[in-house]
Amino acid sequence: MPSVEEAQADLESAQAAFTEAQQTEQAAQQRAEQASQAAADARTAADQATARAERARGESTDAAATADTARETLGRLAAHAYMTNSELSGLMQLGIADPEEFQARSTGVSELMRVQDSVLAEAAEARANATDAASRADGHAAAAEVSAAAATDLSEQATAALAEASAASTAANEQLQKMRDIHAAAEQAAREREEAENQPDRGDRDDGDDGTTDTPPPSGDGVFQRPSSGGITSPYGMRVHPLTGVYKLHSGTDFGAACGTPVYAAYPGTVDSAGYAGAYGNRIEISHGNVNGMDVTTTYNHLSAFSSSPGQSVAAGDLIGRVGTTGSSTGCHLHFEVLVNGNFTDPMAWLQ
Repeated sequence: MPSVEEAQADLESAQAAFTEAQQTEQAAQQRAEQASQAAADARTAADQATARAERARGESTDAAATADTARETLGRLAAHAYMTNSELSGLMQLGIADPEEFQARSTGVSELMRVQDSVLAEAAEARANATDAASRADGHAAAAEVSAAAATDLSEQATAALAEASAASTAANEQLQKMRDIHAAAEQAAREREEAENQPDRGDRDDGDDGTTDTPPPSGDGVFQRPSSGGITSPYGMRVHPLTGVYKLHSGTDFGAACGTPVYAAYPGTVDSAGYAGAYGNRIEISHGNVNGMDVTTTYNHLSAFSSSPGQSVAAGDLIGRVGTTGSSTGCHLHFEVLVNGNFTDPMAWLQ
């Protein structure tokens, strides 16, 4: 377990990484949106350019049809002019042509030739312009298609970058939560260490007997029955705490026994509490009321399991729990306490 300071540093680092990942994700989101809009705009431009090219090709086709019509008209006019000129030449050779009539016909033929030249020129120009417009429109459409493809590619890249940034943000958030949990656990451990240092020694180690039978141990010579069949590994009194190294009161008697070994009520009474109690681990507290004019309470600590519940009445020798190593403990044992009028006393004085 890291120290609170180390956990705090890791938490701050994870917070900074999460903030950076969020910013990266937001920037990727903006780029993806912009790229998507650019791709949509490019596609619209490509569609418009294609439509213009289609219109231009239609105009070129119309101009070609107009030119064909003009050529047909030109053919008819040429034939008519040829016939008219032939008639005029014949009249002049016979000498019977009326000069005014000849002039009128000659003028009509000249006008007809001018008109046909004008129609032909306009058709040729219209066709050339339409062909040029179609060519330019096709070029614009091709360029627009290339731009649309490039914009779509950029949009796909931006979307992929957004997915990657989102995954990184999720991972950073998970790491941040993990560091928060570690930091909270470090703070809890620090509080428990402080509690252990500020409270009487509760017997955090056992080195002895591994009694495993469910048969209640024999009663002592005193008023109370022995709560466990294990041997005594640490008596009541002043000692150096095995975990904190602090010299202080060991507030009970430790019975060394394997985890799961039965724990019995030392005297008739009522279970006041049964639950986790910090450095005590799983703890049962039994109130015995007035015993020889004194208010007596016993506690059973570091248990691995409960066989009784708050409010339950118990008799001496009743099974109430199992030996464990919960809380501030380095091995399986029962830490047994006797409090008289709220003060710790040597449990052996009540057992012997």
